[in-house]
Amino acid sequence: MRLKFFSLLLVLTGILSSCGGNEPRLVIFTYDGLRWQELYTGADSSLVGNPRYVDNPDLMKAKYWRDTPEERRSVLLPFTWSYIESNGYMLGNRLKGSQFQVANSMSFSYPGYSEMFCGWADDERVDSNNPVPNPNTSVLEVVNKDPRYKGSVMVYGSWESIRYAVNNDRGGFPGSVSYEPDVAAHKSPELDLINKMQEVMPHYWGEERFDAFTYAYALETMKKDHPKVMWVAFGDTDEWAHAGKYDFYLEAAHGADDMIRQIVEFCESDPFYKGKTTYLMTTDHGRGKKSGFTSHSSGTSGSENTWMIAFGKGVKRLGETSGNGPYYTYQVASTVADILEVDFTPDNGEKQPPVDPEFKGEPLPDDLNIQDMGYFHEVTATPRGAGVRYRYYEGPFVSVDELLKARVVESGIKEDLSIDNARAEDHFGYDFQGLLKIPVSGRYVISLSSDDGSKVFIDDKLVIDNDGSHSTNVMEVSLAMDAGYHRLQVLYFEDYEGEALEVGIEGCGLSFDNIPASMLFHE
Repeated sequence: MRLKFFSLLLVLTGILSSCGGNEPRLVIFTYDGLRWQELYTGADSSLVGNPRYVDNPDLMKAKYWRDTPEERRSVLLPFTWSYIESNGYMLGNRLKGSQFQVANSMSFSYPGYSEMFCGWADDERVDSNNPVPNPNTSVLEVVNKDPRYKGSVMVYGSWESIRYAVNNDRGGFPGSVSYEPDVAAHKSPELDLINKMQEVMPHYWGEERFDAFTYAYALETMKKDHPKVMWVAFGDTDEWAHAGKYDFYLEAAHGADDMIRQIVEFCESDPFYKGKTTYLMTTDHGRGKKSGFTSHSSGTSGSENTWMIAFGKGVKRLGETSGNGPYYTYQVASTVADILEVDFTPDNGEKQPPVDPEFKGEPLPDDLNIQDMGYFHEVTATPRGAGVRYRYYEGPFVSVDELLKARVVESGIKEDLSIDNARAEDHFGYDFQGLLKIPVSGRYVISLSSDDGSKVFIDDKLVIDNDGSHSTNVMEVSLAMDAGYHRLQVLYFEDYEGEALEVGIEGCGLSFDNIPASMLFHE
C-alpha cells in the first residue's frame, strides 16, 4: 500500500512539474517600427505599387492589395485578424480615435524599448541606440527577483541593443540578440542546428540577425526550458523600411505574423502554457507617412504614434477598439507587472496605471486631416520655356530662411525639382522658382517630403513649412486651384547624412510623387 502511495505521489509530482504551477505566463512580441497604418489598413496605396520602393509592383499588389482596408490588413496579417482580434483587444487605430503613442521625445528604438519596459521616458539619459546597459530598472529585472519567476525570464531579440534595454545581465536572466547563440538551459539538436545556420549564413546587417533565427531560438527554447516570461523582439520591419524596401517591409510583417501564430499555437497545445498565458504585442515607435516610411525621429511626423494588442488569459475580448486613450508606451511596463502580479515602481518614482482598453481620456491633437489652404486663382504669367529657375547654395544651413542671405554658388534652369546633381554631399541648399501649370480647375493635394528642411510657396503664399534639420518627413495640404499657371517656389536645404526632396501633386486625375517636368515652366 505504501509503495502504491509513493508511486502515485511520483506521478502527480511529474504532472505538476510539467504544468509548472499556476503562476501567470506572459509572452511579449514586439515588431520594431511597424506602423499602425499597416496594422489597421494594410498595404499603403502610395507605396505598394511604387517601383521606387517595390521591386515587383504587380506581385506585391497581387499579394497584398485589396479593395478595402479590412481586406488588406487581413491578407497582410492573417493570424492577427483571424485569431488575435477575436481573443483580445487592439489599441492604436487613429482613424477610429484610438490613440497610443510614445512619451519620449526621440521616437527611435532604444528610448522606445526603455520606456516600454522601464515605465517612463528618460530623455535625459536614454538618447541613443548604442548597445549599453540601461541606467533604469526594467520591469523584467523586478519580475526575475520574484521567487515565482526567478530563473524563468528570457529574451530573444534580433537587434543587438534589445537585451541591454532591459538589463538582462544585471537582472540575472538570459538573453540572446544579434548573432549571439541560444541561451537555453536544455540543449537540443534543433538548437545546435540553428546556431550553426546562423554562424555560416551571411550577416547581412552587422548588428541584427534575421527574425527567422530569433523566432526559431524562442520557439525551441520554450519547448525545452518552458520560461514563464518570454520577450520575442522582431526587427526586420524596421531594417527593410530604413532601406526603402516597402515590399520587404510588408513581407517581414507578414512573416512575423506567421511566426507569432506558430508560437501561440505551441503555447496553447502545451500543458505548461495552455490556458495560463497572456500575450502582449506592441512596437517601439512609429514611422513617417507615405514615402516618409523610411524614417522615424522627433522630426518625422507620425513617429510617435504606436499601438498595442493584448490577448489570451484574463484579457477582455473587445476586438478592435475605438474612441479610447490616449495611452502611452510607458504603460506597457505597468501592464506587464499587473499581469504577473508583481509590484513595480519606475526609477522616477511615478507608478503608471496598466492599460485599460475602455479608458477614455481627453484626445490628443492629431494630424490625420489635411489642412485646407484655400482657393488659388490663376495668375497672369508668360512662360518663356520648360523647367524651373534655380539657385544653388553651400553652407552649414539649419533653416531654409538662411539660403536667401547666402552667396549663390550656381544658378540656371532645371527641368524639374531635383537635387540629384548637387555639387556637395552635405550642407547645401536650393531655391527653385517657376510656374506650375494646372490642367483642370479643382481640388489638389500638394505633398512635400524632405530630408532635411523645406518650404513650398504657391502664388507667393507659404502653404507647407517642413523646415528644420530632420530625417525624411512628409507633409500635405489641400488647395482649390484654377486651371492655368500658378507661381511655385520651393526652398530646400540639406544638413548632413541623408538627403531627399519630393514635391508631389494629386487630384483631378493626377497622382505624382514628384511634379513632372511637363507641368513646370519658367518666366
